[in-house]
Amino acid sequence: MAHLARSIFILWLLTMLPFFGNVLSRSSEISVAIQNLLEDQDDLTVHCKSRDYNIRVQYLKSHEHFLFHFRPNIFGTTLFYCSFAWEDGVCRRFDIYEYDRDKTYTDITWQIFKKGPCRFIENNGHDDNTTRKKAYGYAFFDNICFQWSHNSG
Repeated sequence: MAHLARSIFILWLLTMLPFFGNVLSRSSEISVAIQNLLEDQDDLTVHCKSRDYNIRVQYLKSHEHFLFHFRPNIFGTTLFYCSFAWEDGVCRRFDIYEYDRDKTYTDITWQIFKKGPCRFIENNGHDDNTTRKKAYGYAFFDNICFQWSHNSG
């Protein structure tokens, strides 16, 4: 009898697996924008990837941006890292999305400066401009600037 109950449970589990998979994978879609704000108006080459996705190389002129979307995995381990290169062979690396750091945001804009990337969260639930700050001459809501993770080249 126990064998029959186990077989029925396994059969039920196999039929319900697609349903549970859809429910578990319904995390919010994340939008990440990367904008070139290099101070000398240098062109910026950006290459982002995760363990599962490789975003193609992007070439950004001054003030241009590109956008990509994804859904974090159900394990809370999603990580996208990018390499950034500009004139004179300068190459930097930064983790552009870390689940633990960024999980509360669904729309993130990274503004890239030579000193480091700044995360720009516009109107993060605020109805007024009291949280507006300035960094490097540009206005941000709830911004935070970071140091580069790794130098190479």
